[in-house]
Amino acid sequence: MTNRTLISLPCVLALVSSCLAHQDTQQELEIGEPKRVQTGFSFTEGPASDDMGNVYFTDIPNEKIHIHRIDGTLDTFMESSAKCNGLMFDPNGDLWACQGDEGRIIRIDLTTKKIEPVAAEFGGGPFLSTNDLVLDAHGGAYFTDPAYWRHPDAKVDEGVYYVNAQGKITRLFEGLPRPNGILLSPDGSTLYLLPAGMKRLLHSEVSGPGKVTPLKELAELPSGGDGLTCDTDGNLYLTQPRKKSVLVVTPAGKIVQTIKFPERPSNIAFGGPDLGTLYVTAQTSLYELPVNRRGIRVQSTDHTMDGDPKTTK
Repeated sequence: MTNRTLISLPCVLALVSSCLAHQDTQQELEIGEPKRVQTGFSFTEGPASDDMGNVYFTDIPNEKIHIHRIDGTLDTFMESSAKCNGLMFDPNGDLWACQGDEGRIIRIDLTTKKIEPVAAEFGGGPFLSTNDLVLDAHGGAYFTDPAYWRHPDAKVDEGVYYVNAQGKITRLFEGLPRPNGILLSPDGSTLYLLPAGMKRLLHSEVSGPGKVTPLKELAELPSGGDGLTCDTDGNLYLTQPRKKSVLVVTPAGKIVQTIKFPERPSNIAFGGPDLGTLYVTAQTSLYELPVNRRGIRVQSTDHTMDGDPKTTK
């Protein structure tokens, strides 16, 4: 009996250690009150953090991209952005953007501000009004194209697309009312989608770059959603403009918290030096939301992307 107990002791210690580690990572979610950090814009959207934690965001009607720096100062990164909307940084530090007025997805070099089209047309013309995007670990991007306004030369209906690292574009989903926010789970195995015209959070399984299963409902929402992000545990944070709130939804689809905002929130992303703060664009302003969770950065696992892989939002 004594020998068996001594032999199993390391296993017991390992089990206890594992349980304690799990409890630590699953600590109770704590979210503070929204704090306005920038204001005076027409309509803010598309927050995205660079590798230092500075948050880039768009003012769509004024066609500008601004930077909320980690020291609290504000800079203008780009004038005449052609109504850029959703933003995201790739592992090389380039800024990807949904350039709505041109009906395309672009990549911007931060140093030169040179614009390179990534996905410029489909079906014989530009997209309608590209809205939001999420980059994967293979150098590609999933993006939404709702009909909030229609490029006059577009020949497509509303849809969701994938563009791979070589520029090949695949139409993944159609028939959705105003497909809007789009996101990948931390491990890239699940694609989340928020159609603004539905009170639903949808999800699809991802088996490879641009290879997805039919959409299914993950959660029923109080109203149509807009933008979303997630933390390292896979919890989802999504905006509800009509309800002036941000919802927290577990990976299983359970709504666990509602945070009220003074303005209608449009989009949300983690930022700051340690990706430990939520940043929310809401009508005329940018807000901070303290939270005891951290965001994720896309990690390149594909050699089609140049440079050393480094983590990005």
